[in-house]
Amino acid sequence: YTLDLIEKVVVPNMSNMYHVAKKKIPYFDKVSKKTVKPTENNGIKLESFIFDVFPLSVNMAMLDVSREEEFAPVKNAPGSSSD
Repeated sequence: YTLDLIEKVVVPNMSNMYHVAKKKIPYFDKVSKKTVKPTENNGIKLESFIFDVFPLSVNMAMLDVSREEEFAPVKNAPGSSSD
């Protein structure tokens, strides 16, 4: 993406791009003085994804490549399972 596209098109439309995701969000418990990792969803996060910008683009292209040769995760930490 160009900086011009991001500044003039993406940023003004960001409020329309969020997806609600129910998540297990760790929190601090004042009584036990420990961080609690919940076993069930206890909150929501507003997420947006790189593909949310596609409809806003005037020119867009996609490449079909071998995952084994070209895949580079941008979200998951090294060693974690991929989506």
